[in-house]
Amino acid sequence: MTIVPYYLLYCVIAFIIGSSFGLSYSYKKYSTPYSEKKTDKLALIIALIGSALFIVYMPLSIAFLSFPLGMRAGYGSKEFYMGILIALLIYFITLVI
Repeated sequence: MTIVPYYLLYCVIAFIIGSSFGLSYSYKKYSTPYSEKKTDKLALIIALIGSALFIVYMPLSIAFLSFPLGMRAGYGSKEFYMGILIALLIYFITLVI
């Protein structure tokens, strides 16, 4: 009998939902492809929330972290990388403790 990995399925569904919200948000906010060089405050806050939730509940964390990743091309990449770095830092700190 095979075991279905529902946890992985929840992570995939959360990734799809988070990226679609990010894409919708970025198309509403930015009308031109990558013309601004500043960081998006909302995407940065959402990425930081996602990194904080990394050890609490992984699918919810993936939903928040995929928001800046799913944004329009050129937007949200800095915010996503900052969120991933903080999530990995939190993960490695929990391994040590």
